[in-house]
Order: sequence, then C-alpha cells, then structure tokens
Amino acid sequence: MIRPARSTGNGAVAQRKRFPVFITSTLPKDLQPYAGLLVIELDPQQPDFTGIPPAPLDVVNATALAGHLAKDLDTILGGIEHLGLILAGALYDQTELLRPGFPLLGALADLYSGSLHGGLFTPQLMALGTDQGYLPVAAINPARRPGSGPLLLLPFCFIGPHDAINVLARSMENTLLQNGMVSDATREAVQQAFGLQALNLSYATIGDLCALLRVQLDGNGLLSLWELLEQAWFERPGIRVATLAAGSRFLVAGDHAHTLFYTFDDWAQFGPGCKWAAAELGQGYRDWVQQQRQYALALEAYGLHVRWVLASPQLEQTLADADAEASVAAMRAIPCLSGDFLVEGIFRNDSENPEQQMLITHQADPELGTLAYTVTGLDAQGQLLRLEHHYPLRQQGLRVIIDRLLEQCATQGATRQVLHPGRLLYSETGRCLRPATLADLPTPHERPH
Repeated sequence: MIRPARSTGNGAVAQRKRFPVFITSTLPKDLQPYAGLLVIELDPQQPDFTGIPPAPLDVVNATALAGHLAKDLDTILGGIEHLGLILAGALYDQTELLRPGFPLLGALADLYSGSLHGGLFTPQLMALGTDQGYLPVAAINPARRPGSGPLLLLPFCFIGPHDAINVLARSMENTLLQNGMVSDATREAVQQAFGLQALNLSYATIGDLCALLRVQLDGNGLLSLWELLEQAWFERPGIRVATLAAGSRFLVAGDHAHTLFYTFDDWAQFGPGCKWAAAELGQGYRDWVQQQRQYALALEAYGLHVRWVLASPQLEQTLADADAEASVAAMRAIPCLSGDFLVEGIFRNDSENPEQQMLITHQADPELGTLAYTVTGLDAQGQLLRLEHHYPLRQQGLRVIIDRLLEQCATQGATRQVLHPGRLLYSETGRCLRPATLADLPTPHERPH
C-alpha cells in the first residue's frame, strides 16, 4: 500500500525525485494538460471494505464534487481561474492510471479538447458523470475490479497555455502532496458521494504517485521492477533489461516485456540453475518461479504485454552473446507461449497397448502452490507408456490441466491416482523432475492440519 505521507524531514517524500509528468493529448498545439489526483486511502480492516471501488457518480453529484475540488485547488495553488479543469466522478485503482503513456489521463484531456469551439480556449470547469451507469467514454470507465487495494484515485486534469501550465506543474510538484490539505467540506462531499469512510485524503501529482511507488518497491527489494515499469510508463527510448538474483530475465521495449519460461528440467540443466549444486535445485527453482510470477503479474497489472518465450540452449547462448536490441530481436523471432498451460514431453512409448493407469504427482510448494503436475501413464502390465510434466502458465491453467487429465482418464477408461508429496520432487543425478512414490508422501503426523 502507498500511503501519501506528509513528512518533510528525512523521510521518503522529502528525498523523492521530483519530476513533471506531461501527457500527450489531441489539444491544440498552444495548449497543454497537466494532471493531478485526489488520493483516497481506505482502511482495509473496516467491515465495509470490499476491495471493489464504488460506482461512478451521476452528472449532478460529479458536478457538485468538482466544485469542492476546484475550490480546494484554487486555494492551494494560488488561483486557477485562468486554467481549464476537467475531472471524472469516478475512483480508480492505481493500476488503471499508471499504464504506458498514461492513456486514461490523456483521454480526460481529449474530452476537454472536444469542448473547444473553433479552437478557442475558454477556462471552464468540466465534470464527467454517468449516463445510464456508464461514463460517456469507454477509455475512462473504471474497471472496478475485485481485489483493488485500499488506495483509490480520483484524477483531474488542468488545461492551459504552455507557459501557465509549466508554472503550474512546478508548483504542483513542489507543494501539492506536502501542503495540499483536503478541506473538511471536500472530505465530507467525497465520503457522502461515494458512500465510503476514508482513512486519509490528500492531493498529489502523477509524479508523487510514481515516486511513492518507487520507494515502496525499493523497500521490498523490487527496484528492478520499478525500473521496468518506469521504462514503459514514460515511453523511454531503447530497452530496459533486468536480470534478477534467481535468474529471471526481463527485457522491456515499448509496452512489451519479454521473458523466458523454464521448466524445472531446463532451468536445472542449461538455464540459470545449471551451476547450482544438485541439493539446492529445489529451492533455487522455487525462488525463480516466485520472482518470475511476481514480476510478470505486476507488469501485466500495470498495462504491459508480457511475452513468454520457451527457453532453449540455443536461445540461452544467443542472449548471452547479444546486446539488448539483438536479444529482443531474438526473442521476437520465436513464437510466444500461448494458452494457459505447457506440456513438457519427457518419454513416450510407441507401444500399441492402451493406457490403463495414470499416476499424477502434484509438484507443489507450500507458499507458491502448484508448480507442475508430473503425469505417468502405464499399461495393464505396469509398463511405462509416457512421462510428461504439465506446467500452468496462468492461474486458470490449473483448472484446465485438471480437466484435461480427467477427460483423458474417462476417454481411455484408465484409473488414476494423485500423489501429494507437498514439495518439489526431482532427481539430483538427472537434475530433472521425477514422479512421486508412496515413500515420498508425508506421514500422518507430518501432514498440515
């Protein structure tokens, strides 16, 4: 959670890097937008906290709320009557605003542009409300996704001539977060309009939000994630590369992130784990999966397209020898992994005997959950017909794998047995996943209650 602190001592806010964040729009060349935020922090411990942002306001309530915000901002910034101001009567999760190029903020500025008759600029206050439950432009409709955090944002956008906006931008970046107090009237209006109880309200800029997120990620050892996000959000030229401690590699170019997917066998035999001691492979692969999932999920949540490519020894060598641009080109030349799961075929017997028994090992970690399913197919005599590892690429892949295995058993008339050793099982000599045996299963007193 990002809490907009107001410390002016040696805290993160005082030390943050201040930088203006300008957005692109269809405004005439002599006009420029600059965005700000009303930051609303909720208490997730309260019983009325649902994790779903409230519905957007109708036009009447949005207009009334806009009046309160305009009055606050006029006081804080020393007069805004010479500027246009537009806001949507809606609350957003920060992942909806912090996206490559900040498209939602650009859409706000574009809507103001549509009010300029004959291109003539007239300062006015515009409030966008719902019509039959939806805002007038799809680009600014809040997603209202379940699981949104306790920090909700109400964006607004100033419009004005370049010189005036440049002065405003410096003032907002230097003073808004630390000195921009929300009035009691605005606090009450926000809480009543959206039907919520706020723990804290404050004004901030996009630069403030980015700086605070950077501090949060850095404090959790995720500075490389911030650097990848920053590359995409601000549409930096070139390519940003991040190689993580567990061996994950991400390359961000534009709004795409490229990364390699390793099965356990590939990771341990020629991938980042090839130099690891055999006894440490399980923990090493677990760390790799944890970082890979964490980064991929965060990049996708903040608007990047994550492109997974299956690792191979040839690609590994190419990436080791190539610079960033050549590495991205090499990864783009390979079809990305599609679908929700990956099947790694290890062995298949050409025997015509039908499969009569399916043994399934649930390769899992207590914290990360399912890592893979190892599937062994046997004929009536117990002869091995196939050995495969099924890897979920996305959360929904777990259900797809299970349904496919159930369907295979039903189609073939085979029995099945699922073993849950509660950990990742692998051969230290072969550096590869292995099926479980009854000896690998936890005893009753070892099983979690």
